[in-house]
Formats: sequence, structure tokens, C-alpha cells
Amino acid sequence: MREVSIIGAYETVHGNHSKRMLRDLVSEAGNGVIQDSGIDRKEIQAVFVGNYAGQEFNNQNTMGSYVATVLGLGDRPAMKLEGACASGGLAFKAGFDAIASGAYDTVLVFGVEKMNTKDPTTTMEIVSRGQDSEFEGGFCVSGPSGFALNAIRHMHEFGTTREMLGVVAEKNYFHGSKNPFAHKQKVIPLKNILNARIVTTPFGFHDMSLVTDAATAVILTTREKAKSISKKPILVKGTGQGGDYFTLSMKRDSVSFPATEKAAFQAFKMAGVDRKDIDVLECHDCFTITEIINLEDLGFVEKGKGGGFTLDGHSRLGGKLPVNTSGGLKAKGHPIGATGVGQVVEMVYQLRETSGERQVKNARTALTHVLGGPGAVCVVNILQRDFE
Repeated sequence: MREVSIIGAYETVHGNHSKRMLRDLVSEAGNGVIQDSGIDRKEIQAVFVGNYAGQEFNNQNTMGSYVATVLGLGDRPAMKLEGACASGGLAFKAGFDAIASGAYDTVLVFGVEKMNTKDPTTTMEIVSRGQDSEFEGGFCVSGPSGFALNAIRHMHEFGTTREMLGVVAEKNYFHGSKNPFAHKQKVIPLKNILNARIVTTPFGFHDMSLVTDAATAVILTTREKAKSISKKPILVKGTGQGGDYFTLSMKRDSVSFPATEKAAFQAFKMAGVDRKDIDVLECHDCFTITEIINLEDLGFVEKGKGGGFTLDGHSRLGGKLPVNTSGGLKAKGHPIGATGVGQVVEMVYQLRETSGERQVKNARTALTHVLGGPGAVCVVNILQRDFE
């Protein structure tokens, strides 16, 4: 396998872009990442696009070819990859594999979702199709209610508290307040978070991710080429993809996501690094409990101790292991198909040391983790600074 590097990264501001056309977001991110990479678009040989529900939200199918055409790459091979919230992660993994295998030398990996096109009820119906609609959706199993089951069980088995969940949200709002690309750039006190209206027990309003529009993009190439054309290339040291049963009733338990465990094992094995080598990470916090469980499944803390790790401030900027410096899905936002690629963009910024007030000092090795559907799809990437 050939080594793969990132030479370009770009994301639009995350938020409500209901007054912008889908092609406006695509054009901004696509042209932005090409400019950032320093290459000519004619060097891009293929396009991989993460998108969850273009047809439902934007009346647009065949999103791969759509994105390629908007960017003047319509004659290149292009494909859309979909795995609910992990759609962007799958696009990145496909782009990595294409270069590592020798199929292409340079590719564009893109993520896009424009969700603010429907009323809230319809939006939630579309999002809920990331669950098992046939067997469980009809019994009110959705993202919020499904992950609430994880939270309740984690609380029962390990003593995780509402305060621990609330600190995840408070911390990510704090990080988001320092990110000019974030959907919500505002500090919210823990007291307000804990006193917010309950949506589904134990989740309050602030325990859930945002309905966000954005486009995100990176350009991948061989490490050899990256070294010759980029001043600040980022090496993809390892990547892994894991899967698990789609139906909740078939899960091993309710306090872990085996897809994460499998993806992390693959990524760390390929990268040849230890958990202690990770300086900063972005992990999937679609709900506050998810960040806690993810830190455990990724191997950074023992099972059951993720809540205490967060409560003690270890995952905050300045802590032992800063988590979701972008603000995460909670504050930066969750444009479903764009999220996995956007996490990579944030880590590229950290490794390039261009993150401003949210910069982690001496960040050299980073990790991204994205989880799709009811914990059924996961992609983990380990990135490393490859310049002095």
C-alpha cells in the first residue's frame, strides 16, 4: 500500500444556510479546498462524496456526479457514499483506499448536507431513517430515543450522571465559541444546560446535536507527491472501518459501540502508534452520552469512566486530551453527510497550527471518529503532522 497525505482542507461556516443554494455550498468548499491545496483541478482524478439525504432534503440524487459537475470535474469518476452520520467518513475511507491501492494519485473527498429545507417534524422523520425503520422506527425508535437507551443503561451500570452529560455539552459549547466555523458560537452555562426542557429522558435540549447545513472537503494524494508540492502536508497514518448490527434488539449491549472498537483497532494497528500518542481528537457527539461512550470504546479510558474523565476537565482545551476542539456536533453542528470530512478538516487545522484560540499546543498526532446510524457504521482515522 502507498502512503496517503492530505494537501488541502476547507469547510464552509456551519449553520442555517436556507437562503443559499446547495450548489453555492458545494462551490465554496470545492473551490476553497483546491485553492488551499495549491494544485490545479485538472490533477484531481476522482471524487468521493459523503451525503445522507440529498433527495429528501434537496430533491437531488446522484450527489457524486452533481458535486463533480458543479466543480468543473464532471468528466471524472464520482460516487456518493452513504452511512447515515458516517457518510463523510466512508467517503474519506474510500478516497484513502483508492490512493493507497494505486487506483488514483489525487482525489477530492467531499461532504455536504443542506438540512434546513423542511419543517422540524419532516426533518426528524428524514433523520430517523438512519435507524431500522421497518422493525423499530414504527415503535418510536429514533436517534434521540435510541441513544437515550444507551444513556439510561450507562447511568445504571456505571453511575454516570446528568451532570456528566451536561459537562460534555458545556465543554463543546465553550470550544465552539472559539471556532469561527461553528454553528453555535456561544458559551452556555452548565446550570442552563441542566435546567433545559427534557426532550427524551435523560436528554434535555442541549444534549443533542444541531440541524446544520455545510460543505466540507479535503484533497488526498500520495505522500511522495504531497512532500513535493505542499508546505504543510498531513499524513494519514492509519484508518479503520467497523460495523455492527443495525437493529437495536440485536446489539451486544447498550453501553458500547462494537463498530468503534473494530475501527479503532484497525486504525491504531495500521498507524503503529499508542493511545498516549494522540494529542487531540474529534469524536462523534451526536448526543452527550455518545462522546462519553466513544472515549471508552476508543480505548482512552476504561469502560464506565468516560463521564468522570469529562467531569474532571480532561477533555477540555488545556486538559490531558482535548476532545472536539471544533465544538463537535453539539456546537460546530451536524450536517450529516459533511460531518466525517469536517472532523478531518478540524484536525488538519490543529496539526497545521492554524486553529487560533482553540489551538492545542504542540499537536502532532490527531484522531477522528465518526459513527453512523444506531452505532452500525464507524470510521476512525489517525493523522500526523508531516513537516517541521
